[in-house]
Amino acid sequence: MNNISIEAIEQKIEAGEEVIDRYFDSTTTRVGKSYPMTSRRKPDLETGNLEIPISILNELDQMAKELKISRQAVITMMLRRALDEHYLAKQQIKSVRSLL
Repeated sequence: MNNISIEAIEQKIEAGEEVIDRYFDSTTTRVGKSYPMTSRRKPDLETGNLEIPISILNELDQMAKELKISRQAVITMMLRRALDEHYLAKQQIKSVRSLL
């Protein structure tokens, strides 16, 4: 694979030369340099399906719009908050029981 500048590739394209097969490789991420393709997904993330009523989705979308963030970010934020509240409540119950 040849190393070539973007400007040189643009000149070849403008001249009508076919550059895709010669300078681009689907197994690399950069022109002329061999880097394996990698997923942009963080390794500690897992995808899954949830069944959520449309009314709740509408509320999530409204909140996302107000906060100017994605629905996914709203869901993640809300789940984190709920989990934090759960763990705090558990700690409080444990400390109250230890006083009895």
